[in-house]
Amino acid sequence: MQRKTGVLIFTHGSRLKEGNEIMVKLVDQVRQQLGYDLIEPCFMELGKPPIPVAIRKLIRGGATHIFGYAFFLVPGSHLQEDIPFIFEQTLKKFPGVTYEISPPMMSDPMMIEFVAKHVKSALAGSNKDGLS
Repeated sequence: MQRKTGVLIFTHGSRLKEGNEIMVKLVDQVRQQLGYDLIEPCFMELGKPPIPVAIRKLIRGGATHIFGYAFFLVPGSHLQEDIPFIFEQTLKKFPGVTYEISPPMMSDPMMIEFVAKHVKSALAGSNKDGLS
């Protein structure tokens, strides 16, 4: 059987509806850029759809492997304990479906460049205003 990967891009979720809507739009843009339909947004809590619902949707779409992209900056108990537990409990009902979860975003060296770029921009703006 050939592996077909479904992608979950997940985050904690926010009490603010606007925060969750931004995440859904980001995932729509990633799906469009990659030209790959089996990509779903989801939330650990405080947003919809929750992770189990999105996993089931990907499996209904033919996914046999779930790649969970953790939209989390740093490792913590959610990423190290809670999320794997949610995946394992959900996938018990789907024998043969495998999964993996990405490391947090801070493990990518590009994050240093990203943060430095924004700090540099802020510092350049401060200098223009005569602030030090």
